[in-house]
Amino acid sequence: MSKNNRNTLIRIVLVSFFSIAVMRLVSIAMPEKTEYQLQIPKELFLFCYLLFLNLIIEGSLFFDRYLNRKRPWYYNPQKRLFIQIGIIILWTFICIAIPFTIQYFNNGQSLIYPNAPVIIFICSVIFSIGFISISIAINFFKQWKDSLLDAEHYKQEKLKADYRVLQNQVNPHFLFNSLNVLISEIKHNPTNAENFTRKLSKVYRYVLQSKNHDLISLNKELEFIDSFIFLHKVRIGNALEYVVNISNEIQPMQIPPLTLQILIENALKHNIANAENVLKISIESGSDNTLIVSNNLQIIDTVNSTYTGLANLSKRFELIKKDGFTYGKQEGKFVVTIPLIEE
Repeated sequence: MSKNNRNTLIRIVLVSFFSIAVMRLVSIAMPEKTEYQLQIPKELFLFCYLLFLNLIIEGSLFFDRYLNRKRPWYYNPQKRLFIQIGIIILWTFICIAIPFTIQYFNNGQSLIYPNAPVIIFICSVIFSIGFISISIAINFFKQWKDSLLDAEHYKQEKLKADYRVLQNQVNPHFLFNSLNVLISEIKHNPTNAENFTRKLSKVYRYVLQSKNHDLISLNKELEFIDSFIFLHKVRIGNALEYVVNISNEIQPMQIPPLTLQILIENALKHNIANAENVLKISIESGSDNTLIVSNNLQIIDTVNSTYTGLANLSKRFELIKKDGFTYGKQEGKFVVTIPLIEE
């Protein structure tokens, strides 16, 4: 017998034992309210009573596990508590109503006298909430403890990420190329050199400031990317095509800073970009508040990709507990899906 099945069996035995104890205590405490004539055999009534009370408990635990996945306690404890109590009451009402309704429509009479369903319902709700509260307390403190550990882990990872951003993204190779282009522009196109200098300054200012933010608006990231793309287009000209098609509704939403820059740098690093083989990069709105970044595949054979930048991005989304970051090859393109985060 597996551990889960053994735990379920133990739980059923305990629930059945306490259910009988509760029924006896209620009958002793309120004899005038619980004197009734059963319309079915006593053994059948007891079996149905235990069956449906165990069904109430198991169903409540199922909903508890479901809410742990979909609405953990650390998001909004008060709202979670109200939702869970509401579900327990509704589920209890359904379970209690089923046998009484079946008996009424089959025989035109209640299982027992009219006040009994109300008493059983109230006792069942109290018993269920009391029993489930043990599970709720355990899950709450476990998730609270996990959230503290996650917060500390995230803090440490952010420090490492900040260092990687400064170390990898403000890379000397990019700066060296940019300065060479600037020198050339000053000599041959002084007017454009001024604009190039402004864009270069804007790029590095954004990169240096980004370490102070966990998230930044998509709109600001796109403004930065415009400057970043401009610098590359001055260097490689028409070998790079860049298209943006994003709805206004998602622009206030947020992403980790430098996400788009890492993806574009990755595309430029691993693909051929020249007049004969134009590298086409597009950023588009996706479904369910996502962003799709794609480029045509013109792989440079001598470059061995380890997907380190993409793995780091995936880790960053994991740390902020946001699912949906995916990447891979699709129909001759390399496609990255970025989940956007509401403010």
